[in-house]
Amino acid sequence: MQAVQHGRVVSQVRSLDELVGAHPESLRRIYAAGSSLDPSSIGEGRGRVLALVAAPGAFLAVRSLVRLLATDLLPWEGKAIEAEIGWNLLKGGRRVAPFRIERADSSLDGGPTLVFRYDDPAQGHGWPVRALRDELRGIAPGIGIGPVIFDQGGSPRVIAWWGLSFSR
Repeated sequence: MQAVQHGRVVSQVRSLDELVGAHPESLRRIYAAGSSLDPSSIGEGRGRVLALVAAPGAFLAVRSLVRLLATDLLPWEGKAIEAEIGWNLLKGGRRVAPFRIERADSSLDGGPTLVFRYDDPAQGHGWPVRALRDELRGIAPGIGIGPVIFDQGGSPRVIAWWGLSFSR
């Protein structure tokens, strides 16, 4: 899944499916070694839930649920991105839950990343969607991963990891 060269994690990922069920700390290291993406390079992408962040010691129990979510049972299929706005894609190509896209510093490590924000009042999201923020960095050609962050009142917490494969 990954290799370390000179103390730095180097991704050798060929598809998101290789990362489904990975430990959140492994995903954090891969993400940290990733690079900022240009939103115009994405277009529509196929998404995957990669990990849910659970209480210490619960990783193996949650891993089975993550693998189930990575099947076609989950209605979420990915994201569609156009300039500074995007949507979550459901089966059948239906666009829901719009978000604003910006290049910003990651709340995890301060490095450059794409941030998908759901807190714009014009989007009309209620709580808890308004408290979510997704980040995305490229880790291989056509593959990006990032955390799903829940921020209620200034205490951001990673609740999941997700990925997107794209070919634009």
